[in-house]
Amino acid sequence: MVDFSFLSVNRREKEVFDGVLVLLDTVAKTVDSFVASVLAWGEGDTKSAADLVERVFEGETKADEIHRDLGLKIAEGAFFGGVREDILNLLEKIDNIADSAKDAARFISSDSRLRLEAKDMLASSEIKQFLNALKASVASLTTLVEALKKGKKEALSKVHIVEEFEEGADSHKDAFLKTLFSTNDSMNPVTVIQLRDFVFVADDVADNAEDASDVILVLIAKGYG
Repeated sequence: MVDFSFLSVNRREKEVFDGVLVLLDTVAKTVDSFVASVLAWGEGDTKSAADLVERVFEGETKADEIHRDLGLKIAEGAFFGGVREDILNLLEKIDNIADSAKDAARFISSDSRLRLEAKDMLASSEIKQFLNALKASVASLTTLVEALKKGKKEALSKVHIVEEFEEGADSHKDAFLKTLFSTNDSMNPVTVIQLRDFVFVADDVADNAEDASDVILVLIAKGYG
């Protein structure tokens, strides 16, 4: 467990922060499984891809359970003072990351025609860079939360890292879309639109990670830490 002794919090608040890191670990593993599933679809390894999608669903369910338990713990206790709503908002944003990974995994796994026609695009360097940026945004959010144990100054030095990876994901998304639309003469137009929609759904992973980092910045601004 992480030592948050530097914070002006009581034991129950420290337990919640430990729970946030458990939630983040679960969410990160869910995103990892999603990324691996897309790469497996691109390689034509349908068995591994299907197994990984199942892990995504299981991870999202576990994240929901942790989120709910932490929310109840906060609701039932008289602690966190004037930042209770911000802590609950942080939990919601982190849980939304897993939701986005699940939505994207379901999108690509539920249509065998799409997976077949889009196989080459799912194996492209652009999609791999995009997916790696999604993973990095979640990893950097974990780094930010862990930085809280070292104090406000350390946390502030890390708070913009998540945004940088989110912007990186946007850049790689744009590169993928540029390549995608340049192939529209050789690909079914419906597939092109579906792949575009898939990438936008997947991009919510990084967007929600950035939203969570914004909440942490609000907490620090309110003097929590």
